[in-house]
Amino acid sequence: MKAHPTEIDFGRNVPEQVAEWLEEAAHTLAALPATGLRPAQSGSGWPDIVRDLDDLDCTRESDDLPIQPSADAVSRMDQVLNWVSLFAPDERNYRMVINMRLIVHPISGLHRWTWRKIAKKLGTDHKRAQDWHQAGIEVIAKKIRQPEIFSSQKPQNILS
Repeated sequence: MKAHPTEIDFGRNVPEQVAEWLEEAAHTLAALPATGLRPAQSGSGWPDIVRDLDDLDCTRESDDLPIQPSADAVSRMDQVLNWVSLFAPDERNYRMVINMRLIVHPISGLHRWTWRKIAKKLGTDHKRAQDWHQAGIEVIAKKIRQPEIFSSQKPQNILS
């Protein structure tokens, strides 16, 4: 993955940067290790198994898992995941589409939720799902431009 700045550059196209950060966050989330989550004394002598039929359809050249993300990438991912909470209740569709597109297959790197799957789940057309995603990016970009977003003490009405 290419190196990313640690802050949004408000001199550049902010929605474009939000889209880039969302994409990076999706891949970072997929690359986080999912092992070692059991109690220390529990274990199994069985080998690791393929957990998903999608793993068998992988088009990558190797079976190597993605490299563990850097601390900076995880920090950016945490910041991006906080952006999703900025949506107002009437922007539920935007939040759902953004969240679905954050789910990426760890081996193939492909989005688990295609536009057509999202559309079917939300009962709409795939073009409208894409429009909702873009509108969600615009809403995030508008809200993170507010200086209150980055202050340590946020007023109660920041989401309105």
